[in-house]
Amino acid sequence: MSAKILPFSKEKRSIKDIVNEAVSANLSHLNPRVIQCLKAEVEKMLEKHFSGEPPEMTIHLPSDLSEEQFAQIQHNFEKVFQKHNDHMIERANELLLDLYLSRLEYCELKYGSENHLQP
Repeated sequence: MSAKILPFSKEKRSIKDIVNEAVSANLSHLNPRVIQCLKAEVEKMLEKHFSGEPPEMTIHLPSDLSEEQFAQIQHNFEKVFQKHNDHMIERANELLLDLYLSRLEYCELKYGSENHLQP
């Protein structure tokens, strides 16, 4: 007897792309040494704490489910996992913001917080 399987997809973006986008969009700092320092620090932090692959999950269901039953179960699992995922992303974003701001302060102390157009 074969089971019906619910696959859960995962999306992965480059850490370097995420950092560049975040720093470019949210930082008005003009000191390029501070910006480069911040990018390097945040990349290291993300690679260390946030780059793990999400767990791969497979749910085996009875093969005799009707298409309607299967669709309902799939919808319910997707809803529950999305809610949990949204909550975990919110928590991770809060932690990341705190770490980001501490790394910005570190880089400003290291290279100065004044706005320079030249390194």
